[in-house]
Amino acid sequence: MTRSKGWYISLTLVFVVLGFLLSTQFQTQQKILTALDAQKKEDLITVWKNLDDKNRALQQEMEDLDAAYRQLLAQSQEETSAVKTISDDINRLKLVSGVTPVTGPGITVTITGDAPLMFLDLIDLVNELWATGAEAISINEHRITEHTTIAEESDAFSYYITINGDKLLYPVVVKAIGDPHTLEKGLTFTGGLIDIWKTQFNIHPEVLQRETVNIPAARYFPIWVHAQIPAAQ
Repeated sequence: MTRSKGWYISLTLVFVVLGFLLSTQFQTQQKILTALDAQKKEDLITVWKNLDDKNRALQQEMEDLDAAYRQLLAQSQEETSAVKTISDDINRLKLVSGVTPVTGPGITVTITGDAPLMFLDLIDLVNELWATGAEAISINEHRITEHTTIAEESDAFSYYITINGDKLLYPVVVKAIGDPHTLEKGLTFTGGLIDIWKTQFNIHPEVLQRETVNIPAARYFPIWVHAQIPAAQ
């Protein structure tokens, strides 16, 4: 009987010790798990923060690149606009100076060889066409510019008109580019140049409106000796 009680007491102590150990181990595991969980959350927070920082940096870089692109695009458009303006100015100067052929609507004025035409009559015709809005004029394929010389020559047998020293042959065909109706009316109205030619000098030119008039480039250009472009200030 005494031996049985001792066995129960020993077994009870074993269970007590075992319970204590199990309890201690459980608490230790809980602390470890808690520490691990806490560490994982911190790691996740750190990773998230790093990713967020990188995302913000990338977003800023994208905004910077977009701003740079827009700036370059604006500069490109400004440069394109400037280039176009310069190109337009060059083309306009080419048209005015006569260095390039031109085409467009206009009129033709044809004068036959039986007309008592004088060189001053041609000068009046050219001036009238300019005043009526002609943008380009030619006489027998001679482009008329500010440097064109219309003059007269005569010899023992004949009188003839010259353009830049070249003898003008008949028929004389004057071409002008501009609004066809306006150009024609500017010459043929009552009391106008053509009316005076017909009534006073028996000159009867044929004036026709044309959808397309082709005028060549000028063949004569002066040689600049003294005139120079001033240096930029």
